Amino acid sequence: MSEQEVAGLFWNNYLSVPVFTLMFYEYLLLLDKEVQYVWERPWSIMSYLYLVVRYLGLFLALLCGLWGGLVYMPESPCKYTVCNTKRLHSLG
Repeated sequence: MSEQEVAGLFWNNYLSVPVFTLMFYEYLLLLDKEVQYVWERPWSIMSYLYLVVRYLGLFLALLCGLWGGLVYMPESPCKYTVCNTKRLHSLG
């Protein structure tokens, strides 16, 4: 693995931890309301849809974060940004 790829993996980890922390914090903050408005009410199609959307998203985020292959992009961050405007102008 090159030094740039290792730096990209570290960058991915540094971003993943705060994002997952905020996501779980939000889930914990709303858990009491979820129990009150979803779990204690009669079950309907909307209850099932709410739970699928809420927890399928959490599952997919965890899968992507733990696997790491879906979030990490090994290309240079300057490949298609302002960093290469000189190169783009020289090509045109």
